[in-house]
This record gives sequence, structure tokens and C-alpha cells, in this order.
Amino acid sequence: MVKKAIVLGGSGYIGGEAVRLLLGHARIDLIAVGAHDSAGLALVDVQPNLRGISDLVFRKNEELLDGADVYFLSLPHGEAQKTVPRLPKSAKIIDLSGDFRLSDRAAWETHYKMPHAAWDLQRDFVYGLPEINRPRLREARCVAAAGCFATASILSAWPLVKEGRVAGTIVIDGKTGSSGSGAKPGEKTHHPFRAGAFFAYEMFHHRHVPEIRQALGGADVLFQPHSAPMVRGVFTTAYLPLAKEMSESEALDLYRQAYAESPFIRIAKGTSNVAHVRGSNYADLGVNVNGRRAVVFAAIDNLLKGGASQGVQCMNLMFGFNENEGLNQVPSVV
Repeated sequence: MVKKAIVLGGSGYIGGEAVRLLLGHARIDLIAVGAHDSAGLALVDVQPNLRGISDLVFRKNEELLDGADVYFLSLPHGEAQKTVPRLPKSAKIIDLSGDFRLSDRAAWETHYKMPHAAWDLQRDFVYGLPEINRPRLREARCVAAAGCFATASILSAWPLVKEGRVAGTIVIDGKTGSSGSGAKPGEKTHHPFRAGAFFAYEMFHHRHVPEIRQALGGADVLFQPHSAPMVRGVFTTAYLPLAKEMSESEALDLYRQAYAESPFIRIAKGTSNVAHVRGSNYADLGVNVNGRRAVVFAAIDNLLKGGASQGVQCMNLMFGFNENEGLNQVPSVV
């Protein structure tokens, strides 16, 4: 049975990718797309890549709060919590922002620097990272899709943490492209500034830190993000101190077993490369071990596995579709 979908906040990078994916999904009828500043414009005026594919016109987000089986919310942080209470109780909701990712209110308000307007709804949301939460997602009505840095970081460390193989602080070094800052340029997020620059930011206080710790069962994590001179992609390097020595082949087997049912996780020895996942829902993990030290590299497309396609993957599980429905795009190397 085809389900009706609406995307709110469809004019941004992640919202736009959600629109593109849903238009190509055989089990979904995208009936409307919402926006704020772009309301009244044709979808193709904002996304010319969809010319000849859709004749939808952006409408005000607040005009689209009824009539769908599933809502994708690609709104600025702080807006989904105001919107969710107004949506039909029967509809499935996939929030692509950070509004409902954390279970600790104090941590959320500290890292997002605002009060939470609908904390009583947080318990209704399941954390949307299918590879570690698949059974709960199959039963969920509301999902908070995992963040981009959090996705790469958690996938890198989870198999070792789950098996109790880590002893000590996990250090994660992350790099992201300029699209991660959204479509509206800021002083230090505008691509002309970032294109030739490489710098760190948000020392000790990045909003994905409590998200990573939460998913890893409270593990001690030191995470440092960097701005890299690229447009798309997240690349993380996780340094994991091990409780005892293990061989590289043992580590590779452990990761392959942990993700045996995960169609979008690709595991190999050596490094990953953001160029090899661009335009896809894949997460590439490079697993390396030397004695009691493990180094795991992760590469994802921040707008897809770190955003829109993550949401579609969650939706597939929520409706009982095949997990890879509408998500079989082969990565583009250039």
C-alpha cells in the first residue's frame, strides 16, 4: 500500500534530499512540500534537478499539518518541538533535526542553548540509527534521526563497546564539509570562507557529544569536529583503547558479525574515503588494530546517511518495507 508523505522544511539541503528520495520511492506518494521563505515557489525553482519529475509548489509549513501518513521534519533546531504537537496522532513522524535525540533534558538544553518546549513528547521518540536500534524502529511511531557526526562516530565504536572490548576514553576526530552548516551562509560557514580553510570548532561542547555518549551506553568520549575544504561528507577517526590485545582479523570479524544484518555498512581493513560514499546511504568503516589499540575510520554522506536517507531508512522499518527500499543509489566517485 502506498503511503502519503509530506516534507516540512523541504527547501534546505537535507529537506531537499528527503524530497528527492521520496519522489523516487515506489511505496511513497509525496503529496506536499513545506517551506518558510520559499513558500509560493515551484519546487523546481529551488531544486532544478527535479525538473520534469515533480510539479509540486512549496507551501507554508503551517498549512501542511494534516493529510499525510508520514511527516519528515527538516526544520531548524527548536522548531520540530513546536510542530510535533500539531500533527495527527495517527501519522508517523521522522524528525531530521536534533530536537528529540537526547533523553537528558539538561544535556539537551545545555548543548542546544534553548529551553525545550515539548519535553513530555521526548519519550515518544525512538533514536533513529537503524544499525543499533532496528527492533525498536519497527515498532516506532516517532523517530529522531541520528545526527551526521553522531552516525559516523557511533557506527565506528559500537561493535567494540557492545562487546565490552574498550577500556578508557574513546577519542574521535571528525571532519565535515560545508553543506553540514545548511543552505544559509554564515560568517564561518559560507563555502567561500571554508573552501580553502581547515580548522577546528566547538571544542568540548559539540551538540553531538551527548548523543554519541548516550548511544554508546555512557562511554567516555572525547570528540573534536573540524571544518574540511569539501562540500559533502563526514569523515571520522575513532581511537579506541582496548581492554586486551586482539588481532586485526578478530576485530574485522567482530564488526562484520555486528553489522551482518545491515545492508548499508561496508567494512574493510585500512581507511575509508568520503568520495566512495558520496550520493548514497552507505557508511564505510575501515577497521585497524595493533595490539591494544584500535583505529576505526568512518565515511558517510552527511546529507544522506547523516540526514535524509537515514530518515528514509527509518521510515522503511517503521512501515515494514524492505530496509533498502528507495535507497539503492550507487555512490558517485566524483
